[in-house]
Amino acid sequence: MNKMISEKLKKRTFIDTVLSCILCFVALGAAIWQFIRFLDHTNMKEYLTNSLCSLLIFAELGLLALILLEIRKTGKPFSKKIIAKLRIMAVILFAGGLIPSCSTIPVDDSQYAMAISFNMQNILIIAAGVIIGIISEVFVYGLSLQEDNDLIA
Repeated sequence: MNKMISEKLKKRTFIDTVLSCILCFVALGAAIWQFIRFLDHTNMKEYLTNSLCSLLIFAELGLLALILLEIRKTGKPFSKKIIAKLRIMAVILFAGGLIPSCSTIPVDDSQYAMAISFNMQNILIIAAGVIIGIISEVFVYGLSLQEDNDLIA
């Protein structure tokens, strides 16, 4: 890859890397906070599902930060490590879409009803996982082209 293009790529990914790292730790903090709220109110199951979703966001953003760090380190957007991380991201998103939404509704002072729903947001999350999986396959093709280009140059 052209040295100048590589340096521009590193500069463009700096802010993205920093933001994804910051948001990653914010998601971890949210997951911990939601889990502590669940421990205080064990009848409120939405705290548990929110904590689990925040952990999935943490994992997604962590993998994104690792991908961006890999690009900054090597200067190449196509590598086997990045493809593996993209595939893991796709699986995590797909699994995250299978988590139903929970809400707790107070019936009276001592009883609660729990509503579980699987809606279009879940379908959207699953579709995003599938799209990232497809993008990882595009990266496989890009890696092949990059290797061919490196052999020529």
